[in-house]
Amino acid sequence: MELTPAMKQYQEMKKQNPDCILFFRIGDFYEVFFEDANICHNVLDLVLTSKNKSAENPIPMAWIPHHSIDKYIPKLIQHWYKVAIAEQITDPKPWKLVQREITQIITPWTYIQEWTKNFNYMLAITRKELSSWKNYHLARWDFTLGEYQTKSFSNLWDVQKRILTLSPSEIIIDVDFPEKDSISTPIQQYLQCLISVYEVPVDPESFLCNMAKVQTLSSFWQAVWEWRLQAITLLLHYIRHVQQQNIANISKISYHAQTWFVLMDEITIKNLEIFSSSYENNQQYSLFWILDQTKTSAWARLLHYYLANPINSLSEIQRRQNLISHYQEIDYSKFILKKLGESYDLQKLTSSILYKKLNPIPFLKLRSTLNLFFGWNEESKILLEELRLLWLQTAEESQLNSLHKTLQKMLKSDQDVMDSEYFIADWRNKEVDELRKVAFHSDDLLMQYQQFLVQESWVQNVKLKFVMNQWYFIELTTKDSIQFEEKLWIWNGDKEDERLNLYRRNTLKWNQRYSSAYLEKLQENILTAREKLTRLENTLLKEMWEKIWDNNADISSFAQKIAELDVFCSHAVFAFDNRYIQPEMNQKNLIEIVWWRHPVIEAYLPTDQQFIPNDLSIWERENQEKEMIHIITWPNMWWKSTFLRQSALIVLLAHCGLYVPATNAKIWLVDGIFARVWSWDVIAKNQSTFMTEMIEVSNILNNATSQSFIIFDELWRGTSTYDWLALTSAILQYVLKHIKAKTLIATHYHELIKLEKMYPEVKNYSVSVYETDKEVLFMKKIVKGWASKSYWIDVAKIAWIPDDILKLSREILKWFETKQDANSHTQIISTPLFEIQNNDSKYQDKYEKIQRIITQADLNNMTPIQAIQFLAKIKDELENEE
Repeated sequence: MELTPAMKQYQEMKKQNPDCILFFRIGDFYEVFFEDANICHNVLDLVLTSKNKSAENPIPMAWIPHHSIDKYIPKLIQHWYKVAIAEQITDPKPWKLVQREITQIITPWTYIQEWTKNFNYMLAITRKELSSWKNYHLARWDFTLGEYQTKSFSNLWDVQKRILTLSPSEIIIDVDFPEKDSISTPIQQYLQCLISVYEVPVDPESFLCNMAKVQTLSSFWQAVWEWRLQAITLLLHYIRHVQQQNIANISKISYHAQTWFVLMDEITIKNLEIFSSSYENNQQYSLFWILDQTKTSAWARLLHYYLANPINSLSEIQRRQNLISHYQEIDYSKFILKKLGESYDLQKLTSSILYKKLNPIPFLKLRSTLNLFFGWNEESKILLEELRLLWLQTAEESQLNSLHKTLQKMLKSDQDVMDSEYFIADWRNKEVDELRKVAFHSDDLLMQYQQFLVQESWVQNVKLKFVMNQWYFIELTTKDSIQFEEKLWIWNGDKEDERLNLYRRNTLKWNQRYSSAYLEKLQENILTAREKLTRLENTLLKEMWEKIWDNNADISSFAQKIAELDVFCSHAVFAFDNRYIQPEMNQKNLIEIVWWRHPVIEAYLPTDQQFIPNDLSIWERENQEKEMIHIITWPNMWWKSTFLRQSALIVLLAHCGLYVPATNAKIWLVDGIFARVWSWDVIAKNQSTFMTEMIEVSNILNNATSQSFIIFDELWRGTSTYDWLALTSAILQYVLKHIKAKTLIATHYHELIKLEKMYPEVKNYSVSVYETDKEVLFMKKIVKGWASKSYWIDVAKIAWIPDDILKLSREILKWFETKQDANSHTQIISTPLFEIQNNDSKYQDKYEKIQRIITQADLNNMTPIQAIQFLAKIKDELENEE
């Protein structure tokens, strides 16, 4: 089938953007064809029709009105599609193809949603072997914030961990990257994100200087050293391709130096439920959800950043603490929060102005937010003074005040803009006022002209008429026209006053029709005034857009200070209301916390229940007794996990510069927080539960230092064989002797309590229990000493296990206790799990054969079906020999 010129144009654009759904502007509609039409039919529920229905192979087609596109794009973005917009750039003319070009490519990371509280990261990855062994280079960016950061890694595993921690919306891989599948395949198993391939610009240094508007890259220092320059320019090169314009909001390019941050990997973030709870797998029961008392999404993102990036800089932690203390001392903190609740997300608002179609609404929101700080009332002065406390620079304040005045002067009130399609204020631009007078008061102008002609001619029956295709004209009867012409001296072109420069247009049987230069000009103005007015107002809006472009860095910095004001002020109020205190940070190897609580559990307790607080004291001092490792034993299933997690959460909050739920706290500055809590099968990576646990433990052992804080909530949960016990004991001894990190471990291996006698740095703790003949009460207090038994049956009773089962289990337990040696459970090393009790050679041969079969098998990579077949094979071997 022969394609039309427009369809050939469509196919050419589609070839240039094969990974995008192409919305092709045709008149008042955006049309999609071929497979894109099928996708839009399924995702957007559009009617699927076809082009050239009579053809043998009609082309699938769907369409949407051009003014409704913003309603449909979010749905495609939510399904992780890219959208390319092809706009008409020339006016339609008969027998001539309308020129079109891609004006925008919208992806999940560039789609700006002002209400969202999450970061929207994009990453770019390059590879270059260097002498420093930092071969992998990563640049990240949040499109709406304009902040860029680079980092280098020595191996692909660390790159993958960083990607999982950031959870980006899109990853850009260098076209020359040799291990594309090694990045894309495992990442897509865990994350929903787009993966694209693009090229680094030919001259990265010149490209970055041009984009950042600088003469030299020296100001970016380590951020662009080595091959990190290629990573950041790959990112910017791709962004410019997608946006079809240069990037305005490059507010900062920095290097992510680990010396400033506390190491915390994605496993620890997940295990501590900082941003998402394992219960219902949402934010509601997470630490972030509890602490987020901020008023807008922009400021919530800063809190999110603090929790994801704890620091060990004592000066910065104390700065944050002092600000929180300040907002607890002043009596107008709640007033500040109330006013901040009236503001908009400045950073996303600015990106929306700079990268979306010109629209006055974001400008009004920007003006409204700036008005909170630069208004003429006392409330604005209070807010501005608080920003000065957060180091608002005088030059920055001056620029934004000037921008506020411009927006205040040029734009109508919010309500007037909502009620009209025009937005420039009256009496601000002479040309706008004249066009507005013509466009909306033409009847008055025509009436004034008619009255002028009556006065000049002394003829009362002068009429101004309008007829379609003839437009405006002056009409008089033949009788009146004689006097009219005599008075006004009708001729062409000699009158200085164009209103009197009249000429005959038509002679009818009973009437004469006239026109004038003034009437023709007025006619043209009336017919085109609204179009000219719209064009002129958009030109003036574009001038304001350019002013925002020029002041983008100041706006971004200003927004950051408002975010800090919201975070610290809201946390001050929250801390006061919930009895949080300021921790004392130290460098004395001491963690000592008194009467501390779990922030999430406490928040969700019923009003008639009170959280049972606990204490923690773990330290290391020269020439003194040390407590390096706490082993917390039974009773099982009760409060140990809470104790461990709240320990790590308190340390985390302190290193974010925030207050903690306790009555007193001294927190040692750590360089890493590690939490291994529980694991499950990772089927996608063919890893069993135990293999997953081992990998997580290995990660901790390889990355923790003597300055780290570790919690192990059960190693090898549910496994009671002696080899796992031996491995757990060896791990703890390795941590004690080689890593020397402060460590808490909750365990069901009761045998580990003997380590306290072997090493004075190890101390035993347990959950206190009050036991009588009739019942057992779990006190939820962690106390020194080990637990004498597990209380499994008592926990089962609380869970409402039937009484018959409980009775039988007690009888079985009593029988076991009479058969076992009372001291055997304290031995750390015991006989093997499988031991030949009979020295008969027949049994020995059988044992050795079975041992060979098991040794040669790849147990970790067996599927459930293969495991059953494997057992059947061993069973057959045993039966054959019998």
